[in-house]
Amino acid sequence: MSQQLAELQRVIKSGDYVVLDTETTGLKQGEVCQIGIVGSNGQILLDTLVKTMEPIPLDATRIHGIDNDAIRSAPRWPDIYDQVLKLLSGTHVLVYNAVYDRKMLHQTAERWHMEHTDWKTLSPWLCVMEGFAEVYGDYNSYHGNYRWQPLWRAAEYFAHSFDGEHTAIGDAKMTWKICKSIAKLESANV
Repeated sequence: MSQQLAELQRVIKSGDYVVLDTETTGLKQGEVCQIGIVGSNGQILLDTLVKTMEPIPLDATRIHGIDNDAIRSAPRWPDIYDQVLKLLSGTHVLVYNAVYDRKMLHQTAERWHMEHTDWKTLSPWLCVMEGFAEVYGDYNSYHGNYRWQPLWRAAEYFAHSFDGEHTAIGDAKMTWKICKSIAKLESANV
């Protein structure tokens, strides 16, 4: 078992974490249009749509179902920033694809011309997707790492029924369930 997976298990067992997920307007230059945060005991801490600066492209709507009408009266990123900051400060942040979601938080703040927040300094972030890749065990010898697997495959692997895929809170809750399953694994099973 790698140090990274061992650390993920340690943090999950400690209960000192939140799970975050976002839905966005695009993969590269997108911004957050929905955010969900779940506590270590599974309680919903934040579940909200976010009004974006730019319109949501149809391609993104096809994936997550969020359109411009849905976010018309939603709070803007500056309106929820303090709440997000408070929820993430001083605790581990577990995310299925942590680099992507952290990037989206940065890009969203930039769109609103807000001061930069160094989320990695504020809180330790751990990538559940990378941890699950090791559990799943599809090793890529060319790249020297385990292949990342989609969230639905992790849910399927642990026999979790997957409701709410492609909603921020649905994906955050599923990531929380996957975290609980990863924590139960013995090192010999990984």
